[in-house]
Amino acid sequence: MNNIELSEKISTYLKGSKTKAKKIKELVAVHFNLLDVSENMYIEIKDGVISVMPYEYNDRQATVTASTEVLDKLFSGTLAMDEAISAGYVKIEGDEAKFKALAALIPTEKKEAAKKPAAKKAPAKKEAPKAEKKVAPAKKETAKTEAKPAAKAEKKAPAKKTAPAKK
Repeated sequence: MNNIELSEKISTYLKGSKTKAKKIKELVAVHFNLLDVSENMYIEIKDGVISVMPYEYNDRQATVTASTEVLDKLFSGTLAMDEAISAGYVKIEGDEAKFKALAALIPTEKKEAAKKPAAKKAPAKKEAPKAEKKVAPAKKETAKTEAKPAAKAEKKAPAKKTAPAKK
């Protein structure tokens, strides 16, 4: 993937973050050196507008060096920014806070989607005990129905004994 393809992809990822970008009041200009393709790109937030371009940014506040794959994962939301920094996947020169300001724009839908199935599993666990409760009364009912024929059999047996004794 080259710098043009990556900048288009990142622009698509950040498309839904326009309202978040409006909350950032100061200029954020981060230049990216792409290791695997020896090309550049930048992300700028100015007056609440996000610009992602496949060019070099001369008045940058921070320079981030990383592979296109790492940046793709970062801005798609599948790799956490702090994890990328601590693992050494990205190298930052300049104002690290400007790079971290971009984290507010990264979509969180995938993270929420990962949490939602866990929430769906919880009600399923609640339903399972209800099913067990339904099974338990059914066993009691069968025990009662089994007890009733036994009681009838006991009543019939003494009746037969008393009947032959009368003759």
